Amino acid sequence: MRLLVGYTADARGAEAIALAAALGGPAAHLDLAIVLPESTPFSAVYPGGDHGYCSILAEKVDLWAKEALALVPPGISARVIARAVGSPAQGLIALATETGARAIVLGGRKRHMAGFFAPGSVASALLHAAPIPVAMGSPEAVASLERANGQLRRVTALVGTRPGAKGVVQAAAAAAHQQDLQLRVVSLVAQDDNNDRGADLDESISRARASVAEVVAELGVAAEISIASGTGIDDAIAELGWEDGEIAVVGSSRLARKRRLFLGSTAQRMLRTLPVPLVVVPKNYKTGPARS
Repeated sequence: MRLLVGYTADARGAEAIALAAALGGPAAHLDLAIVLPESTPFSAVYPGGDHGYCSILAEKVDLWAKEALALVPPGISARVIARAVGSPAQGLIALATETGARAIVLGGRKRHMAGFFAPGSVASALLHAAPIPVAMGSPEAVASLERANGQLRRVTALVGTRPGAKGVVQAAAAAAHQQDLQLRVVSLVAQDDNNDRGADLDESISRARASVAEVVAELGVAAEISIASGTGIDDAIAELGWEDGEIAVVGSSRLARKRRLFLGSTAQRMLRTLPVPLVVVPKNYKTGPARS
């Protein structure tokens, strides 16, 4: 699996590499992208490239590249691509297209004063424009991976009661199949989200379970089906238990353009509170064969 890592020379960059290595597994190839301001006339590929640009910046990028490659776990192939871009988010999208990446991986959701995590400006831009899945970690999420020796152990697809669950489950199932992992499909049922405000919560839970079971059966995948319910989405999310080495997969908002991301309010809440890495899948995204 080929993954594009948005690398920064700090703790967030290390978190992104750790997450990408876990997502890709032993067969992963990581393209570690260092994006620079467009005003910087610099472009290079490591290892094996001679950029021929002798400057303080080039020396700095050389150092960043060596540090990044040193963080890649043994047995996983990787290279560093340094590119001057006008927009970091658009630059990462262009590099993902160019390299045939299956996902863009970022680290370090920023912790707000209230104690929850939220994406930075580059991550926010990607989560509203990327044509492929975007994976994000946090210090807490990466700590969970470290406790699992840097390996994934379970994939959880989080779906709601609106259309779009099939694509999310399919993407999660493909990720689970790649490394022979357990798959869990969770439907979030919030009383305040019911179209019929007077509907009984137990009835809503029964409908959600039947809907998820139908999707799982249609895709022909083996999965544990679970329903998380509460008076609101936050309550439903709080009901879930998480394992070390687990990732969560969610879909983008129904407002997104076809095959593009747009983070809805529910996914934004999950991004801030989940203790595991989060993978956001574009609308109508279909998994395909990996490119070597």
